[in-house]
Amino acid sequence: VIALGERLGGGLVRAGGAGNKALLLLEGEASCYIQDRGVSRWDSCAAQAVLEAHGGCFAKLAAVAAEPGSRASYTYLASATNADFEPGIAALTPYNARAPPPPGGADAPPPLATSAEQLKPYSNTCGLFALPPSEMANLEEYRQAVREAAARHPPAYD
Repeated sequence: VIALGERLGGGLVRAGGAGNKALLLLEGEASCYIQDRGVSRWDSCAAQAVLEAHGGCFAKLAAVAAEPGSRASYTYLASATNADFEPGIAALTPYNARAPPPPGGADAPPPLATSAEQLKPYSNTCGLFALPPSEMANLEEYRQAVREAAARHPPAYD
């Protein structure tokens, strides 16, 4: 996120809650919302609905970084498994794992999820990317900035 802020030449606005961050976008207090860590669907569903109803976008950060033109959204359907699982990108943490992740060494990164069954069904494990309506014309510039920042500092996706 810091690398992305540097790339875009903007400052960081620290704020709690996905809904609050979406409101900051709609109020013009921020130009984009990027998060690569720990959010669940109940944290993001209302924010996504309001932002998209006003003409903004709310998408998976992993899709924005990897797929030209993608604004892939999270799946908001009842499911016993994580419907948005992408192998090898989400770190298993106490926050998103169904069972406690295996302990690693002091400096070892957490293990990556290899199956949807390892994750809680409603964990957003692909990060979040959101723009207000006023920034939608600049979507491709943001997408390029996300790709460049991710190449320098890969997102944690936990």
